[in-house]
Amino acid sequence: MVANVPKRTLNTLMNAISSGVVPRRGLEYIAVGRKKETQTFVNDLEETAEGGGAFRFISGRFGNGKSFMTQMVRNYAMDKGFVVMDADLAINRRITGSKGEGVNTYRELVKNTAYRTRPEGGAIEPILQEWSEKLCEELGGRDAADLEAIRHIVRKKTSGMSSMQYYRDFAAVLSQYVYGYLTDQEDDPSIRWLKGEYDLKSNVRKDLGVSTLIDDSDWYEVIKLWTELFVTLGYKGLVVFLDEAVVLYKLQNKVSRSNNYERLLTMFNDIMQGKSSHLSIYVCGTPEFIQDPNRGLYSYEALKSRLVSGRYENGYDNYLGPVINLRPLSNEEIFVLLRTVKGLHEQRYGYTSEIDDRKLEIYLKTVLSSSVSSSMLTPREITRDLISLLDTLHQNPQATFEQLVQGRKVANDRNPDEDIIEDLDV
Repeated sequence: MVANVPKRTLNTLMNAISSGVVPRRGLEYIAVGRKKETQTFVNDLEETAEGGGAFRFISGRFGNGKSFMTQMVRNYAMDKGFVVMDADLAINRRITGSKGEGVNTYRELVKNTAYRTRPEGGAIEPILQEWSEKLCEELGGRDAADLEAIRHIVRKKTSGMSSMQYYRDFAAVLSQYVYGYLTDQEDDPSIRWLKGEYDLKSNVRKDLGVSTLIDDSDWYEVIKLWTELFVTLGYKGLVVFLDEAVVLYKLQNKVSRSNNYERLLTMFNDIMQGKSSHLSIYVCGTPEFIQDPNRGLYSYEALKSRLVSGRYENGYDNYLGPVINLRPLSNEEIFVLLRTVKGLHEQRYGYTSEIDDRKLEIYLKTVLSSSVSSSMLTPREITRDLISLLDTLHQNPQATFEQLVQGRKVANDRNPDEDIIEDLDV
């Protein structure tokens, strides 16, 4: 029996699945399998809330559920009181680069900041505005909120961060933001700095009187400052998701790849050695991104030594290590998923489909047997095509299941992860 899903969530969920993309909301209604992986993430969040952290690579081939898994964790983290940030790496968004590709990733992370009541992103300013109002009350109202008083109370509230790199400038800009918000200043430069939108250090000095420019070399340190600020404000911590890391594997230039892998190593070591707190980072990529000895993470010896499987794992799955390998869903799990999707389709349009469990079994067997390569067929394709089938049958009563399904040959979706970026600058 399919649970009754709120209308808006149901529509968003079904639109996303039918388009082959991962929905932002409603994932809990279609989640199947992945119990061991899920428990690992739950444990990570508990440790992060207690002041620890985790850094894990999530590995899986195209369409195998990496983005779905991270979106599930993202939603769960928000429900548990964490702030989350996420970004898809791309040609112009990497860990570091020669043309600001690293700070572009920072900007995307800040833009996509979210928490429980702002799950769609854009939460940085609401968080800061709420804090500004609380500080205003403690100071005795807006009339008493002069800049010096604000600087004093901001330093007092964030004193636990005072030993962190770039804290002084971070606190100074936060103070300027609070003052600008409480005095209704327009075009306040402080929010531009906090979002990483400055390109020149001279402009930062002129506008804000600080020397730190958020760029490729220091954006991760600023993420750590945000983390501790969120904890100071009462959140459990910060969880960061970096998807499409296969972009780094595709880089033609070896020096560029190595620079990005070295920065990932720095972040990995920082979290795993306990130098940061209340921060977890998850990086998603394909098996080739991690294991390829010529272009992947394994080509960088220092990373390989940290990520390679233990010599005594003997082929068994290990969901507690730094790399989580997402296995394909079993046919039984895919069947459960298909039955759920069919039930949601019926709920959305208020009807009863002619496709019962027997026909669902026929559909799944037909898809698997007629595919050019059943081993490469993904849940994304199978569910997307089922919705298309249900749409067609619902709108065309004269059509039959047998007519549409039996005897069909299915070609797999093209795998974009196999593309190599030829024209990318160092």
